[in-house]
Amino acid sequence: MLILYKISQIALQWVDVYTKHGSYVTVPDLKGFTLSQSISILKKLGLKYDIDTSHYDPNFKINQIISFSPEAGDYVKEGRHVYIQVNSKSSQSILPNIINKDKRMAIKFLHDNHISVKEIRYINNMDKDSVFKVLYKNKFIKPGYRFPTHQDGIILIIGKGYEKNNFTVPNVIGMSLHSATYTLKNKLFHTINFYYDHTIKNPDQDAKVYRQKPDPGSIYDKNKSVELWLTSKEVLDHLIQIEEKDSNKEIEDIQIEKKNYNKQTEEKEKMKLNEKN
Repeated sequence: MLILYKISQIALQWVDVYTKHGSYVTVPDLKGFTLSQSISILKKLGLKYDIDTSHYDPNFKINQIISFSPEAGDYVKEGRHVYIQVNSKSSQSILPNIINKDKRMAIKFLHDNHISVKEIRYINNMDKDSVFKVLYKNKFIKPGYRFPTHQDGIILIIGKGYEKNNFTVPNVIGMSLHSATYTLKNKLFHTINFYYDHTIKNPDQDAKVYRQKPDPGSIYDKNKSVELWLTSKEVLDHLIQIEEKDSNKEIEDIQIEKKNYNKQTEEKEKMKLNEKN
């Protein structure tokens, strides 16, 4: 309090000599001063003021001046209005960039920006205690999101690392039973159950995996069983050909639809040009 009082006294004394020939005055540097101090300085200089309380900056204390216009050092006539932005609690909060930040640091940033956390959810993720995503009203939001004045709390999605026995399930679809089993055991999955969808004369050579559970890329306990479904190589190749045909047909349909759209757009543009002419 004593320091602020001294600063105010020095500022007011400085105002007495900060004029130019009585008709023009130099705009003082108000940044960091409180609103009441700034008003006192401006009045002393014969300047008027407009106050904006719709902004918040965590780098300033509440009721401090964030910015002002005209800028410090500009010459203006007495009676000129100075536009002041004041750091206010009532302004919208903005989500800071907390993605991949440590949980404690992220929560501190949120509190500094007057954003409350109503729930923390943990998921399997390599980055333990790091923020993975942010939810607000059941929707994912990105850094820079502006909250309404009366905001609900947010939900933080945070990584908890992988459990000791959890590993990523490899993709064995399309492999023979021998190759699939070898690949899974190499990744420490030793309990493997497999099923044939029909009788196969030579399963060691002709059988191929067409389905697996859990899905490839899933995080799974190595002590739990992995399920494999196998069919003959001929059936699997036939299914792949059908999928490829369906995929090619879908691509052709998209291209045809795109051509029709471009044609319609060109016709509309021609009609507009004819109407203008």
